[in-house]
Amino acid sequence: MAIFNYAAREMTAKIVFYGPGLSGKTTSIQYIHTKISPKSKGKLVSLATETDRTLFFDFFPVEFGTIGGFKVKFNFYTVPGQVFYNTTRKLVLKGADGVVFVADSQPGMMEQNQESLANLKDNLTAHGIDWETVPFVIQHNKRDLPTVMPLEEMRRVLNVRGVPDYETSATSGMGVMEAMKGICKLVLEDIQQKQRSASKGSKPSAAPAAPVGAPPTPPTPTKEGAGAATASPPPAAPASAPSPRATAGQERTARVEGGEVTRSYTLPVHGPGDHPVSLALPLALTVGEGVDGVQISVRVEVKYLTNGAGAVTVRDLAPEVGAPPEPDAPVESPPKKGFFGRLFGGG
Repeated sequence: MAIFNYAAREMTAKIVFYGPGLSGKTTSIQYIHTKISPKSKGKLVSLATETDRTLFFDFFPVEFGTIGGFKVKFNFYTVPGQVFYNTTRKLVLKGADGVVFVADSQPGMMEQNQESLANLKDNLTAHGIDWETVPFVIQHNKRDLPTVMPLEEMRRVLNVRGVPDYETSATSGMGVMEAMKGICKLVLEDIQQKQRSASKGSKPSAAPAAPVGAPPTPPTPTKEGAGAATASPPPAAPASAPSPRATAGQERTARVEGGEVTRSYTLPVHGPGDHPVSLALPLALTVGEGVDGVQISVRVEVKYLTNGAGAVTVRDLAPEVGAPPEPDAPVESPPKKGFFGRLFGGG
């Protein structure tokens, strides 16, 4: 599953190229690596035998720029196609956010394609990944060869989910980048949908009404500042009051050990204009039993020196730094020129 680093505002997703041996998985990932801008890619690590059959996996991280305030990174892997390396294939597949199945279009390879696809389903299930919903595309590879299986037949047998599929030639690069862009798009859409669902599911429900006979809860005293306030416990119900069947949820304010937390940062300003600023405030939370959720509030105060001619204004770029996006706030759509343009060095 995708890894979110809210402190660094980074998201890392994992895409795995799967398929039978010698179907073109490694060649595909090598071609992608050559087409990516050097400033946006990491080193390609490949472990192979003398016959260029991948024993473990190929891996390289790619940075896709920034989307929705997060720096997006993809890690691309390939797995060994040989059946006797299934343990390694299963290990590499763990935590995958998307899969590219590279099928071999050569006549006589349909059985191997089917075996590899069935193995993929089994390994996804073993990791608790739903085969029916995981982002998935198919490369019908080696379509440049003079003799290949009919595309309609390959689609009928292999593309039972009706996912996007592509005619490719990993050696020439035909269709490879289109397949890569397709799986990246599906993974981003899937992550966005999961984030929205998680945000909706985490919204607290309204607190139940206080039981009849129970005294009203006194207001919680608070103390100004970014620090904490002392919460007074509610008074015990009188002996004559009926015992409630459930305890109503109460909002309290946590104490900050040592008093209020105050951090001061001095930032150099190089000329007028907009200056985006990101600050980290490390905190340690000790959560006891019975706590359903924690909300952290941060107060920002900006002081500046001026000779009277200039002023500083502050606006919030991230309404809830460190929290998932609101369910109704869609991830920013990157401009058509720039999302993959930054990746491949184009405009």
